[in-house]
Parts: sequence; structure tokens; C-alpha cells
Amino acid sequence: MSTNNLSPEKMTNPRFLARIAIFSGPSQSDLVTDYSINISTGGVFIETTKILPEGTEVIVKFCLPNADTLMVTRARVAWTNEPGDFKKTSLPPGMGLQFLDLSLEDMHAIRTYLDKDGFVPTW
Repeated sequence: MSTNNLSPEKMTNPRFLARIAIFSGPSQSDLVTDYSINISTGGVFIETTKILPEGTEVIVKFCLPNADTLMVTRARVAWTNEPGDFKKTSLPPGMGLQFLDLSLEDMHAIRTYLDKDGFVPTW
């Protein structure tokens, strides 16, 4: 694992269980739909069978439930949970994405959404 990537054990932002449709891919024209398992202001874990290599940069688009604003940011595959090589056995196959340029407004919206709905950190 690259030293630039975060392992599940080294994450500093608490993750909150949240099932949100996430559109991600290497470019705006090549997005696929997956669903989040958890989210924080620092990133999101998405359940997917289309696992990209660690370090890959992707475009991520999503809307928080009951919100009108589409959030768009770049993210990096920080870690993967691949079948046969689970780093976190409590999670399904997928990828941990680290937000790279999420705006302060979007960070605040995520924090408010998580605080308002009383989510409990998963780790």
C-alpha cells in the first residue's frame, strides 16, 4: 500500500453509516452508480464490484438525502476491500475514497446532515 493512501485503521474522520447513491469514475463521461456504506467529511466507502487500484483519482458526484445540491469533487482510492483480500471484514467489497477538493460548503452540508439525523460513527 502506498504511504499516500489511508488504511482503514488510519482514518481520522469518523465514518457514519449512510446509504447514498454515488456516481464515480475516471471522468465526467465515464461515471458508474454505486452506493455508499458510510461517509464522513473526509471521504466515503462505496460498495462496488468495479474496484479500481489504490491511488486512482476519480470524479465523485452525489446528493445528500433531502438536499437539492449536487456535490462534485475529486477523490482518490485510498484503500480497497477486495474479495479474498478484505482489509475490513465488516464491510462488503468496495473502495474507500478520500475526498481531495471537497468545498467547505459541502463539508459543512455533510457535517450538518450527519449531526441533524443523529448518525452514529462506525469507527
